[in-house]
Amino acid sequence: MREKLVLLGCLVCFLFSVPLLAGEELMTKLFFEKWLANTVHPLEISIQELRATYWDMEKQVEELSAQLKTEIKVVVGEKIAFIDGQAVELDVAPLIKEGRTMVPVRFVGEALGADFLWEEKLRKVTYIYKDILLEVFIDQKCAFLNQEPITLDAPPFIVAGRTLVPLRFVSEHIGAFVTWDAPTRTVTIIK
Repeated sequence: MREKLVLLGCLVCFLFSVPLLAGEELMTKLFFEKWLANTVHPLEISIQELRATYWDMEKQVEELSAQLKTEIKVVVGEKIAFIDGQAVELDVAPLIKEGRTMVPVRFVGEALGADFLWEEKLRKVTYIYKDILLEVFIDQKCAFLNQEPITLDAPPFIVAGRTLVPLRFVSEHIGAFVTWDAPTRTVTIIK
């Protein structure tokens, strides 16, 4: 067995120590270049096609998003709100404080499609929507929009264990259009 291994080792050394002829080197190089071109070129074409498809789909998503509108209706004093005509029960009815309609933080965030965080220690609500970062603090009129200070007309506050925020302020800063119908005490938000 040992003799066979030694013989095999000698054969391998011989094969690697014998120089290839010029034609063999050229054939090997040509073979590799053809193989590489045949392998890589179709992949490059597939990548370009996938990029074009991705860009087309991204454009279609933007167009569809622009067409989709969400309508939110809340009535001051009513625990039922409507999102695109579907009734939603609120934990706390909207109310008016300092001339501003205040609504539960979770409702307005979810209805507008924003993510939000509650930080107990700071008593801070943070809304995140696309490239918008909106931070409001309980019982404070100072807020931050993308880390720039901004003043609220009415500060957020807690009632019955629920945080209420100014509806117009939050909605408009997240890119929604807000209207107020005084006779029915109804706020309509279009996003």
